Amino acid sequence: MLNMKYFITGATGTLGKEVVKALLNKGHKVKAGSRNPQKDKTIENQHVESVYFDYEEEHTFHNASEVDGIFLMEPPALNPKNTDLAHSFLDYLIRNKPKRFIYLSSHGMENLEEVPFHLRMEEKIKRSILNWHIIRPSFYAQSFGVYERDNIEQRNIIFLPAGRGKTPFVSTLDVGEAVAILLTMNKFPSHEISILTGEEAFDHFEVADMLSEILGRTITNVDPEESVYRKVLQENNIPAMIADYIIPLYGLIKNAKVEAVTPDLKKLINRNPEPLKKVLQRDFLKL
Repeated sequence: MLNMKYFITGATGTLGKEVVKALLNKGHKVKAGSRNPQKDKTIENQHVESVYFDYEEEHTFHNASEVDGIFLMEPPALNPKNTDLAHSFLDYLIRNKPKRFIYLSSHGMENLEEVPFHLRMEEKIKRSILNWHIIRPSFYAQSFGVYERDNIEQRNIIFLPAGRGKTPFVSTLDVGEAVAILLTMNKFPSHEISILTGEEAFDHFEVADMLSEILGRTITNVDPEESVYRKVLQENNIPAMIADYIIPLYGLIKNAKVEAVTPDLKKLINRNPEPLKKVLQRDFLKL
C-alpha cells in the first residue's frame, strides 16, 4: 500500500507529529487538519497537505475526505467533563465510511468514570459501521518534558498525585510508528483494540531517581495529597477543572489500574519499545 494519503488530526502535537513522520518515512502522503493551516509552519514537507479543520465547524469536515485512512484524537477541552466536540465529526465519518479509521483512546479508560469521554467515544465507534481500530496508549514518557518541565527544571520536583503506583510509560515516537503501521497494513486489523505500553512499569519515585541521575542533581517526587494538589493549583490561579481531571487520571496509576505491560506495541513495531530513561535523556539533555 504505497503512496496512500491519510488524514491526521492533531498533526502538529506531541503524538500527531510522530504519526506524520512515520507515514512520510513509509512513502505516504498526509492531510494535516488544523485551525490555522496557513500559519502553521511546524510541518513543512511536499507530501503534507495542510487543510483547515475545526471540530466546532462542521463545514470543515469535508477536508477529511478523499483519503485512505483517518487518525482521530480528541481536541483539547477547556472542560474535561464536556468533551463531546469530536462526536459530530464521528457522525460525519459514519455517514461517509472512510476505508480505515483509528481512534486514540487511553489505557485504563474503562476505569475512568469521572472523565468518561473516551468511554463514550469507544462505545459509539463499536456500535458503528466503521472499519475501526482503537488504540489505548499508556501514559506518555514525554509528559515529563511537556507538562512537568517547569517543576523539574526550576523547582527540582515532580508534582503529581500518583502515589506509589506503577505504569509502563510509552514513547510517543513508538505510538506514532504503531499508528502508521496500522493505517498502512495490507490487511487492516478491523474491530480490534491495541493497548500500547512500554516494556517496564515504573513509579514516580523511580522516575525522579532517573531524572536525578540524568540531570546530576536531586529531583524529588513530592507525591502530594489530593487536597494539597488542589490547593497548590488554586494558589497558582490554575482552574479547578484541571485538578478535577488530573486527580482521577493519575488515580489510575495510584490505584494500580494501569500497571500491566502488554506485548501489543512490540508486536506492531517489531522491536523493543523505547526505554523511559532514553526518552527522558533526549527530552532534558536534548540528545
